[in-house]
Amino acid sequence: MMSNPECASSAAGPRVSVCEVWLRDGIQGWPAFIETSDKIRVLDAITATGIGEVDVTSFVSRRLVPQFADAEQLLAAANGLTRTRVLTVNVEGARRIVDLHRRTGAIARCGMPFSVSEAHNIANLRRTHSEHREQLARIFDMLAEAGIEPLLGVVTAFGCPISGAVDPEDALAIARWGYGRGVTAIMFGDTTGMANPHGVAQLFSGARAIGPEIELIAHFHDNRGCGIANSLAAIASGAHTVDSCLGGIGGEPRGVELGVAGDQGNTTTEDLVAVLSEMGIDTGIDLDGLMAAGALAEEVLGRPLLSRVQRAGLVAKVGGANGAGNSQR
Repeated sequence: MMSNPECASSAAGPRVSVCEVWLRDGIQGWPAFIETSDKIRVLDAITATGIGEVDVTSFVSRRLVPQFADAEQLLAAANGLTRTRVLTVNVEGARRIVDLHRRTGAIARCGMPFSVSEAHNIANLRRTHSEHREQLARIFDMLAEAGIEPLLGVVTAFGCPISGAVDPEDALAIARWGYGRGVTAIMFGDTTGMANPHGVAQLFSGARAIGPEIELIAHFHDNRGCGIANSLAAIASGAHTVDSCLGGIGGEPRGVELGVAGDQGNTTTEDLVAVLSEMGIDTGIDLDGLMAAGALAEEVLGRPLLSRVQRAGLVAKVGGANGAGNSQR
């Protein structure tokens, strides 16, 4: 059970929000375009679980990432069902987001990545830190004027495949810069799966001192097997929201180009939420519905994914199992 006073709690125990990223970070590098109707089926299954937030799509180049050519249709389907998050990396994408939001009111907040490693920022976005700060400052102002919450993603926060180790103080300095520009939603991202629970606790504990109103968000990849452990360490150290993905897929769409080896999957939502439930941490998510959403994601992609509890079942409660398919083998 969690004792951190920064964590939201109720009479029933502590609570944490989960953001499902299957539709955005999960499938951004999938080799084939997934039909919009199938994406909407998965979206409906996700929102039916009561999940707190969904990362729906990206407003990036349709030529470079054709998976997001249907961004407007997906946001129309999500509008009013859940808190929606989108992503952009430049002013052009921000203009599209603002225009759509002014017409539909469909977007709650927009994430923007900022690599702690300048080498990674240049490789990924073709911008130095100085150039990127200038671009993001313009985007922050555009979003705020339109009533969209900006979310600063401090990525490669725990290590860079190009330049190696990352100083936690450099990650905190970017977070402080964003906070000074009026951003209160700060995500620390383990973009390449290099974090460990000790370093996570150190960074999130330091970030809590930046400002009392900051929402700390944790985003971990699991390609070295530490995704859930790192998520738990972040929650214990003040994270209010954790990102995860049905089936544990996704990650760097240009991993080979950026020198990232191995499976770049996100932390698996089904496994993470099951563990949080066992620990008495409330996410507001219906576990049986989540298992069904994960099974649908596998059906849509045409193969088994990486969730352990999809294979083994949820842990049976005293006096009976949690639902169909939950008995232990």
